[in-house]
Amino acid sequence: MATKIDAGRILELVGGKDNVSSVTHCATRLRIRLKEEDKADSEAIKALSGVLGIQKNVGELQVIIGPAVDDVYQEFVSLGGFTPSAKIDENLDAKPKGFKGIVNTFFEAMTGCISPIVYAFIVMGMFKSVSAIFGPSLLNIIPAESDLYILLEGIGDAITYFIPFLLAYSSSQKLGANTIVSIVLAAILLSPAISGVVAAGEPFKVFGLFPMTLVDYSSSFLPIILIVAVQAYVEKFLNKVIPSVLKTILVPTLTVAVMTVLGLCVLGPIGQWIGTGLANVVMWLSTHAGWLEGALVCGLYVFMVAFGLGGPVFLATFAVYMQTGTDYLYFPYMVIYGMALVGIGLGYIIKSKSADEKQTGVVALTSQLLGSVSEPTIYGILFRNKTCLIVEVIACAIAGFYCGLTHTAVVGLTFGLPVVGSFICFSGLTTANLINGSISVVAGFVLAFLGTLFFFKGETE
Repeated sequence: MATKIDAGRILELVGGKDNVSSVTHCATRLRIRLKEEDKADSEAIKALSGVLGIQKNVGELQVIIGPAVDDVYQEFVSLGGFTPSAKIDENLDAKPKGFKGIVNTFFEAMTGCISPIVYAFIVMGMFKSVSAIFGPSLLNIIPAESDLYILLEGIGDAITYFIPFLLAYSSSQKLGANTIVSIVLAAILLSPAISGVVAAGEPFKVFGLFPMTLVDYSSSFLPIILIVAVQAYVEKFLNKVIPSVLKTILVPTLTVAVMTVLGLCVLGPIGQWIGTGLANVVMWLSTHAGWLEGALVCGLYVFMVAFGLGGPVFLATFAVYMQTGTDYLYFPYMVIYGMALVGIGLGYIIKSKSADEKQTGVVALTSQLLGSVSEPTIYGILFRNKTCLIVEVIACAIAGFYCGLTHTAVVGLTFGLPVVGSFICFSGLTTANLINGSISVVAGFVLAFLGTLFFFKGETE
């Protein structure tokens, strides 16, 4: 039986409805905008049954609840007579200003453009995993020359090759550009005419005036994001200066003309150079300091998630993945971290002495296991119990050390799938890679589970 969280009591402890300006929620948190922060009794709210923790942020009190947040939100809105709003996906925390604010905005935008297409990589990973496991590289049940093997490989390769189309869609939605025009610009980058010019190694002048740079845009990701970002501003400008009667024809036409020049001559090459540079740095690190990098990244991963520091690393990692189809730097440790949290949650449920704390463990376990949402575990267990936090860090560091030492890579982005995805994501390279990846994941889970059983005393610290 799930513990019912008392929304009425939360409303009372924040100072009543007269002290609430607005309320919304995201995937795990009830976000309450307060008129006077000092009227809220934070400690009493944290002590409520089912509440995993709180965070404060410039007039906003965030009550961390977990997957049940929507039910609590609906009751909170009803009791206070507030205007309901849709669930938010963005991090609404106040953004720093200046250079740091610009950097944070950049990485947030990049993540927002890339995240929606993760499902495509899950599909790719599943088909590639089947061909890798049952194909000639492992079990050899499906011959390489068979129609089935060719089809499985073709599906996976198609998603990778045409990734600019998927990013054109997701980027236009995130950045406010015309989606159809964005897809047209992606089509120009991958058109047979442009690809033929690149293959021949003989660049031409765009519209007879501007020299293009030879770049193969298949499987690229930064060029189209940069192009769509500038496209949004070009469209806004054209919509302001062009008469309404001509907008339908001239705005998309002129946008494509302008962005074709900027895309092929400036933005596309810049995006490709940045991506290549990031990939080279990451590949150097994974080659020369794999074991150390594995222990550090995996061991400290929980803090990267909690404090939102993963943006730059994710961007560099994605650059490598798009170029090589594998990643040694970040994704393997993300998988290990996720399974370690499953071990923490399971051990916490077993060792906790109170029904409320067992319920906290159930919420954390199911959130991580089924939805890869780690906040309930971080704020409900780890940040409330230093023993569990230490166990998690050590378990991940040891498993990450082995993963880095054996130079193990993630091949398919299937780790969003419960349990099985954390293993098959290592398939498709070599048998040793699959075995070592599986050992690393199991080690993270077992060490975290046993560490919690042995060292956690069953009471919140």
